[in-house]
Amino acid sequence: MEPTHLLPLLELSPPPSSSPPASLQMLPRPVFPAGRLSVPKLTVSPPHRVFLRGESMTLTCSAPRTAKASGIRFLRDSQLINSGELKWTDNNARSLQLLRVSQSQAGTYSCEYWTRGFWQESSSERSQPISIAVTARPPPPSLSLDPPHPIYIRGEQVTLRCSGQLNEEAAGYRLFNQRGEKISSGVSSQGTWQINMSDAATSQAYSCLYWRVERGREIPSEKSPPVPVLVTAHAPPPRLSLDPPHPIYIRGEQVTLRCSGQLNEKAAGYRFFNQSGEQISSGESSQGTWQINTSDAAASQAYTCLYWRVERGREIPSEKSPPVPVSVTDPPSQPELSVDPPSGAVSKGFPLNITCTAPGDARERRFHFYKDGIELIPGDLGFEISTVEPGTGSVNVSLLSIPRASPNITGDYTCGHEENVNGRWIPSPRSSAVNVTGNAMMSGSLSARDILLGTGGVLLLIAALAALLFYCCRKKRVPKTPKCTEGSELAQYTRNLDPGHDSKGSKAAGAGAEQMEQDSEVTYALLVLPTSQAHTTQSKNKAKPAEDEHVLYSEVVTSRIRRKAK
Repeated sequence: MEPTHLLPLLELSPPPSSSPPASLQMLPRPVFPAGRLSVPKLTVSPPHRVFLRGESMTLTCSAPRTAKASGIRFLRDSQLINSGELKWTDNNARSLQLLRVSQSQAGTYSCEYWTRGFWQESSSERSQPISIAVTARPPPPSLSLDPPHPIYIRGEQVTLRCSGQLNEEAAGYRLFNQRGEKISSGVSSQGTWQINMSDAATSQAYSCLYWRVERGREIPSEKSPPVPVLVTAHAPPPRLSLDPPHPIYIRGEQVTLRCSGQLNEKAAGYRFFNQSGEQISSGESSQGTWQINTSDAAASQAYTCLYWRVERGREIPSEKSPPVPVSVTDPPSQPELSVDPPSGAVSKGFPLNITCTAPGDARERRFHFYKDGIELIPGDLGFEISTVEPGTGSVNVSLLSIPRASPNITGDYTCGHEENVNGRWIPSPRSSAVNVTGNAMMSGSLSARDILLGTGGVLLLIAALAALLFYCCRKKRVPKTPKCTEGSELAQYTRNLDPGHDSKGSKAAGAGAEQMEQDSEVTYALLVLPTSQAHTTQSKNKAKPAEDEHVLYSEVVTSRIRRKAK
């Protein structure tokens, strides 16, 4: 029989504490005769089949308790491992600790134990092998923000997007806060998370990683570089005002919207919005004012505004101002002006009435009259303005009364009216102008008398002409010779062109004789009565004292009397 060659054995006693840990060495496999020893059990802790570089693992080989093991051997890829870091766990178990494993320590591990006889050693069968893989972490992903703002406003939504390497197939993603704590519900299969910036705690840095599954274990990547998410609040709302500050505006007027921010806020710009929340076209101003033309029907609506400041390169808008309504209405209809007399020509001292009539009804209305473009004030130049109410609760007629006209009333007259709409008096367009002319005649009382006297004079003139015509017609007839009045003297005179002379050019014979026109066919007779008869006639006819000697009679028919020469 050939002698058995004995190799160095792994003693069951632990190595001296003073000995430094020996590096693992690959020893040749010892040759022992096969015995009938039970198979040991090999376990690994933690129970992974793949480890990351730098992690630690422990291999434990346990012999059956009935076996009296003299020593235990560890093998990797069927090669004996010599290690000074063997640790007994109990009498029949021993552990192999591998600290900070590397890629070279990957392989298939197994173990066996042996017993020592008097002349020889007997080895057990090898344990069930365990394959151990060593791998590195995947490269870190990139974490991005969507939308990519340098700062966010409280209440906004931000999406954190974790993107792995292109050649890495990620099984999942995790999100961590700046303290390295995994965020609740921070696991995503798509690598995205929605964060509401309503909480101030959301203003911090975030990082993420992804993992892949290898041999049943999640292999996490390195963490991404931290990405800060900053959160700020809106600036307080500004105040929106209207200039001019009317409760309602007339179509076509210009209104200025004025946006005023807080005193301690430095505004970089202002924006204006309509009642639908849409920004007005080009509604951006650096001065905080915006002009609106109310001629557009869409101008009648409510408006708001805001301002913004620049923080970390981003515009941070304020909250919107309370809405301010802008109401627009059309002006009242044009009134109609009429005058009495309709011709517009008024004599001095006569009355003049100017009437302004507004179409439609209004609960509150007031009128204005103008002369040559200047408004007339009641009481000026004797003007009196009164309002006529038609009895329907509305006022639509006003009267400008001038009791006694004067020449200075000449001019062009117009009128207008105003309606009270929501507390503002809205003026109408002015009426068409009416020209009034005043002429300088006598006063009204004298003119009336002169008119009466003039009318009477005309009537008397007409009566005189009629009498003259009647007399001429009677003259052509042949009258009978009348009897002379006893005691009377009948004298005949013809009218001469020279007053006070007869036809011969001498003085009239009788006092008060009327001269007749030369060559006239009309002959007047003077009847001279005695003094006694004259007084009798005077008393009956009540003649004036100037007529006590001669009495003129009209419609006396006379005949020519030729006296005989003496």
